[in-house]
Amino acid sequence: MKVITLLLSLMLILGMGACKQNSSMPEVKTISAMKKVMMGKDLSAHLQWDTIPREHLFAIAPLGRIQGEVTAVDGQLYSSTVDASNHVVISKNWDIQSPFAVYANVPEWTTFEVDEAINSEDELQTLIEEVASKNGYDLNTAFPYRVLGKFSSIDYHIISKPLNEVEHNHELHSKAKKHFHLENTSGELLGFYSTNHQGVFTHKGHFIHTHFIDEQRENMGHLENLITTNKIKILLPKIK
Repeated sequence: MKVITLLLSLMLILGMGACKQNSSMPEVKTISAMKKVMMGKDLSAHLQWDTIPREHLFAIAPLGRIQGEVTAVDGQLYSSTVDASNHVVISKNWDIQSPFAVYANVPEWTTFEVDEAINSEDELQTLIEEVASKNGYDLNTAFPYRVLGKFSSIDYHIISKPLNEVEHNHELHSKAKKHFHLENTSGELLGFYSTNHQGVFTHKGHFIHTHFIDEQRENMGHLENLITTNKIKILLPKIK
């Protein structure tokens, strides 16, 4: 009986420790859901960006009625669109809206240096899971991540739905993407990981949603693929 009591007490202590760790993580917040946009059910503005706290804000979302991309990095908001000449245009205007979004306010990050090649977005997800799990992060709790370094290859898109196009579905969504390719570029990946938000901010069968922004702040959009051959830094929210 004493052994059982001791085991129960130990489990309670460990459980309290896990809860304490999870509660110290910055809260990941969502606005509406990706699936409502993808299926054409609701493209209306659910978030006005100048109404949320900016301090240490990290966020990703589409712009307006999916006419661009939005990325916030440590309180600085960037939106990207594509002009008539197929050039990327970056703006820092806060008076913009989004139909869905995922964000968190993260004051401190822990850096993990990784010397491992990545050859696809799927491999990126696996690496994020490995680094997080190895360092005590709960993979059942949503969290943001950052990847800093020089990338051998980056493929990204900017959603650019025509303003006069009323209907929307998966096919029209794919057609609205403007694709870009970069080589040997330094920058940052900002994304959010979750096993519980498929259709909310990740696609079905995937646990990450990632944006790319380069050092010069001249390219930014939704990550499609990447190749890394150099050392990179993976940043996860600091656990207190």
